[in-house]
Amino acid sequence: MNLIKVILKKEFLDSLRDRRAIMVAILPALLAPMLMAFMFHTMAKTNVSTDELTVQVIGAVNAPDLISYLEQREIKFEDYKGDPKTDIQDEKVKVILEIPSDYAKDFDDFKSATIYIHADRSMDKSRSAARRLDRAISVYGSTIGSMRLIIRGVNPAIARAVTVKDKDYSTDASRAGQILAGLQMFILMAAFFGSAPIAIDTTAGERERKSLEPLLVHPLSSLQIMTGKWLAVVSFGLFASIIAVISTALSFDFISLKSLGIDPKLTITMQLSMILLLIPSAMFAASLQMLTSLFAKTFKEAQSYLGLVALLPMIPVLIAMIGGLKSEGWMFTVPLLGQQQLLTTVLRGEGINWMNFAVASGITGLVAVVILVVLTRLLRSERVVYGS
Repeated sequence: MNLIKVILKKEFLDSLRDRRAIMVAILPALLAPMLMAFMFHTMAKTNVSTDELTVQVIGAVNAPDLISYLEQREIKFEDYKGDPKTDIQDEKVKVILEIPSDYAKDFDDFKSATIYIHADRSMDKSRSAARRLDRAISVYGSTIGSMRLIIRGVNPAIARAVTVKDKDYSTDASRAGQILAGLQMFILMAAFFGSAPIAIDTTAGERERKSLEPLLVHPLSSLQIMTGKWLAVVSFGLFASIIAVISTALSFDFISLKSLGIDPKLTITMQLSMILLLIPSAMFAASLQMLTSLFAKTFKEAQSYLGLVALLPMIPVLIAMIGGLKSEGWMFTVPLLGQQQLLTTVLRGEGINWMNFAVASGITGLVAVVILVVLTRLLRSERVVYGS
């Protein structure tokens, strides 16, 4: 163990000297959750707004009661003259309400009066304004419709043959976990981002610098050398994973998503649970990346390979997330997919199922150790050492 510690210390110090590589490894883990949180915050802000909304209107005189009703709901109107399509597409205005001249006649004749909302619903601001205006007008229309029935002595409830009352059993934590599922990808990928530069440097990098052969001359076994290197790579991968978890927790402490019906907060217990789940992922990422780098002839070639290797293990995770697959027992036997399933339960506030944790961690760790044994055997090959 003392000799393994020597190798670990040597690789650790060598890696820390390359500060640019460390920054490249840590920045994605630090910034990705922040950017994701900012995206959710923007969605929440544009989804529901209580600020005063200014709407351009054509034919306001044709529906004074409607305009008065909407103004009481913080919607301000300005008369508009121009081409609605052009101005909206050029983002000069967000939304335009058009009230035709025959609106008053249809309304007074107890007919369904038609109005038009001009908007570009592919743009967030325009879509949000149009949705808010549409909801307010719908409430106005329902109110007027009910009053018309009452005038005729008809109970408005007759128009509703079936009334649906929603009983939602979801919790704030479960809704947050569902919406924040996309963060799992960044958290799982953090180990690959963090360990990649170190994995390349300790294998293809050392061979290219001709420092791998002198290392093998020392009275150390191949297992001791490779284990020391592997532990160094795992350390950086795990560090990046911890940074990703903390960055996610801090990001959601400074934003509000209440308009989306959630208020996600990662407690200390949840953060510790996530870090515990990510330890086998860091071990697996280190083993897989070192194996790939050891077969690469040059440092640049190893970089090219690892860009693809980081994506391949994510394929089953993407299938499970996008396909909406129901959690099954076999999923915990697949490296990374098992960790993704466990992360889902943690984000939903349900805690860890320790049986599933044991299966997922045991199998992922076992695969990582098997790859480490393969790496040890490869280190005894002259073809691998000299890169020929």
